[in-house]
Amino acid sequence: MFLYYGMIACLPFLLARMAPRAAGFDTQWLPGSRWHWAWFLGMVFLLIVSKVLVAALAATFVGSPSPRPSFGSGLVTPTGVVFLGIAGIFIAPLAEEIFFRGYLLEQLRKLTRTGIALLIQSLLFGLIHLYTRGLFTSLALINSGDAFIVGMILGVWRIKFRSLLPLVLAHVLLNTVAIVHLKARYDQAVDRLHPKYTISEETTYITGPLRKDGSVDYVAALNQLSSQGVTPENNAAVPFWKAVGPEEILPEYRDKYFQMLGISPLPDKGDYFVDLDNYVARRKNSTKPPDAKPEAGTPDKAWNLLNLAMRRPWSPQEFPLLAQWLAANEKPLALVVEASKRPRRYDPLCCGERPPLIAVLFPAIQHYRDVARALCVRAMLRLGEGRLEEAWQDLLTCHRLARLAGQGPTLVDAFVAFSTERTACTGDQALLQHFHLTATQAAKMRENLNRLPTMPGMADKLDVAERFSYLNIVADCSRQGPASLAWCDDALVLDVSELKELNDTIKSLIHYGADTAIDWDLILREGNSWFDRIADAFSKPTRVEQREALSKVEDDLRKLKKTAADTKSLDELMLGDPRKALSERFSQVLLTLFPPLLPHYIQVEDRWIMRFELDNLGFALASYRADHGAYPAKLADLAPNYVVEVPKDVFIDSELHYRLEGKGYLLYSVGVNGKDDGAKSYEDRKKDEDWDDLVVRMPAPEHK
Repeated sequence: MFLYYGMIACLPFLLARMAPRAAGFDTQWLPGSRWHWAWFLGMVFLLIVSKVLVAALAATFVGSPSPRPSFGSGLVTPTGVVFLGIAGIFIAPLAEEIFFRGYLLEQLRKLTRTGIALLIQSLLFGLIHLYTRGLFTSLALINSGDAFIVGMILGVWRIKFRSLLPLVLAHVLLNTVAIVHLKARYDQAVDRLHPKYTISEETTYITGPLRKDGSVDYVAALNQLSSQGVTPENNAAVPFWKAVGPEEILPEYRDKYFQMLGISPLPDKGDYFVDLDNYVARRKNSTKPPDAKPEAGTPDKAWNLLNLAMRRPWSPQEFPLLAQWLAANEKPLALVVEASKRPRRYDPLCCGERPPLIAVLFPAIQHYRDVARALCVRAMLRLGEGRLEEAWQDLLTCHRLARLAGQGPTLVDAFVAFSTERTACTGDQALLQHFHLTATQAAKMRENLNRLPTMPGMADKLDVAERFSYLNIVADCSRQGPASLAWCDDALVLDVSELKELNDTIKSLIHYGADTAIDWDLILREGNSWFDRIADAFSKPTRVEQREALSKVEDDLRKLKKTAADTKSLDELMLGDPRKALSERFSQVLLTLFPPLLPHYIQVEDRWIMRFELDNLGFALASYRADHGAYPAKLADLAPNYVVEVPKDVFIDSELHYRLEGKGYLLYSVGVNGKDDGAKSYEDRKKDEDWDDLVVRMPAPEHK
């Protein structure tokens, strides 16, 4: 820009020197009279009025201008922006007035009438501004028209009063409007070099631990929270890893992982648990000729047998493959049982230097569902052999594993915990359906269930780990400055409808972010305010109130998503406070992804609560039958001798469905859809049906 303006400022003098008669011009700088300065004030007023009128006409006939073009990413330093301001506010007016009004207008007047010369000079001045604003965009056309009018007003002054200095001063005053834009670019340049956000409870939520660069280490923070009071002696993860082996841990992290657990690294090979997939694959490959191509995967038949064996007693003669699989895993499963008896579970979040929390892997949690299935299948084998106590201990181990899995800090841990608990409840129901318990046996099992620790819920996962994930992403984005907006654009390759709807907004954010600073504190505070609302919703006294509050948050997030996708409103807001507008919209885009499906989370938790309540009622009903020779006519008969209080259906805050059927009973909850589907569960669904009742039948239904 210095070179360009220097060229057009020097060119008239160079031409005048080369051809004084043809290209000479009047370089009068000062007004010939003091009264000319009064006319100068009038000229400035007229220029301001003309700009206001152009802006009003543009808003009326053109509407909001399209996003202003980026000047590129070359000026990435604050010094560069300062020089840009000097060039645009001071040097450009001087150079343009010398060339257009001082030289060009005077040369045109030699060739044609004054009015035509004034018009041509103004048109050329407007065309130059059309080019510098980006060809043929609405903003460029508006600015070109504005420059044409300015050229006319300044040209009239030159013709009437001759002096150039008032023209330069008036032009400088007009260009000072760019200071607002330049200030934003300066802040953006500073942010690129030294990204700033405040470490406080209102922004980063936690103030430590910190990395060497002073940023909050959210992965380390979660590790600190999860490991409080944990030792190698009380940590279930220690014997659990000895049971399953280190294969799921990436080799580059294994030493650090086990160091954080406080134990020596485990060998790669050992007598470790083998899941059904790998067991069947190994058997198939071991029976093939040496030159045969290995096969992988588990036949559907093996999984069908597994699902059947989890629901009723069986014998080794009936399912020899499963019996052999359990025998091969006897030692690892003994370690799993030992692990389940420990009170705490801490598996480190172990990763590289600076990965976002959302990208950290959870190698341990992958094994919980597999070992729970194995324990449930073994419980049914032992039940088929009449070994009730051993069968019950396996099922009780599944319940304990579920609660240990739930101690993990993330939503992944919660989902695995609920899945593991469902497996345990499936085994409990099979035990009740196929084995007549005595009153003592049923009472003991019920007591075991009631002594289980409370299952960790979703609230803490959302309030801590999910909040940390959002804040971690924002903090990491701040290190890259506006370039981090490209992360959203890259995410568009994913087949996620939420992102597709935000396509235009994200592209506008990238465009505006090239020369507008981002307020990272604002984005952090906005995220915290939404997570505070989620935490408040979970703190409501009843499940109905919690669901209503979460639904309200979900509705507001849905509205926020529509606002985030409105690019027209973004363009309008950028004309006011660009930094605030860009920051708020970036925050809205991120919040549409954190956290989605809020009602779903509480539904998953409610399903677990209801399954466990039905499970517990099953043992209470078994106790009643053992004492009275028959099941009660209604659930209320169980209180207070068998249950302190009969639980309600958590989904509708009403009575559970219960009725006697022959010598047994039917007990069920209406499930997530809140409708009585006539005791039809998810497994009974047909096309276009949404049956999801949670059903317990006694005696057992037939399983094919």
